Amino acid sequence: MARYFKITEIDCDSFFQCTGEELDCSQLVVPVIGYVLVAVDDTDEDEISVPLDSFDEED
Repeated sequence: MARYFKITEIDCDSFFQCTGEELDCSQLVVPVIGYVLVAVDDTDEDEISVPLDSFDEED
């Protein structure tokens, strides 16, 4: 099955407000109701990796 995604950059304050998490490693993936938010340290990483099951909604 094909799946499609929209990726939009947000600021760190918006990320923290939605997740309550701060980036303390090279990448952080946080599923939030209706969204999957990713924080990445671009000095250490040049791409993001998001497990597809992060998008699966819990019943």
